[in-house]
Amino acid sequence: MFNHKLDFDALHARFTEAGRIGIEEALDAPLADALARAMAGLRYKSFCATGKGVAVLDYEDLAQWTPGRRAELTAHLHEAAVQAEGFAYNGIRMTVAWAHTPPDTPLGRLSVLLASTKALDAVRAITGAATFDNAFAHATEHRPGHYLTRHLDDPKGEHRRFAFVLGLTRRWDPDWGGLLQFYDDRMQATDPLSPGYNTLDLFDVRHAHAVTYVAPFAQAPRLAVSGWFVKGDPLQTAARAKPPG
Repeated sequence: MFNHKLDFDALHARFTEAGRIGIEEALDAPLADALARAMAGLRYKSFCATGKGVAVLDYEDLAQWTPGRRAELTAHLHEAAVQAEGFAYNGIRMTVAWAHTPPDTPLGRLSVLLASTKALDAVRAITGAATFDNAFAHATEHRPGHYLTRHLDDPKGEHRRFAFVLGLTRRWDPDWGGLLQFYDDRMQATDPLSPGYNTLDLFDVRHAHAVTYVAPFAQAPRLAVSGWFVKGDPLQTAARAKPPG
């Protein structure tokens, strides 16, 4: 799964400096290419926070909505975002959808690989921690108007231990937004990361972060497989649909 050229001792040294790391050419190139092709062909659902809970909507159903109903949903999304509780993106919760029988596809195989002993041991080598034993994965697509407001994935580290964002975006301009934005203890923005291709961002869940608003003029989707390395049953995290990035 991981690029055989990675130096895990060096990666661990980098990770310990700040509790997070960005890794380029993270996967073997053929696997990254296959995943990117698969991501481009998925039929995503719309995930959004309405202020009253999480809505997961089929685009076939949304197409039948009246303009007034769509405008009402947008208003609720913006109200939630003002309270830093908002998100809107396209996604497929791979770990949930394929809990019993992952498909024999690049993404289905990735879902299995992420929770494999080999992958978990690699992440343990990078983080220096052995406080997790499973993974939750979420295929995500951000298009114009999508965002994830500032948040902590699991402040107490009770279930989610480390978050990851596997970037599969071949083409992106930072002016389009969609940046993985970190924040310091004073909630000041630091170290924005532009979407990349075959990149792995791995960080302690206690890092506050967001995905900045994708501009209306963005010319391509932001594609990533994101999720968490967790302790115990990964389906415990399904109730909260907000991925790390």
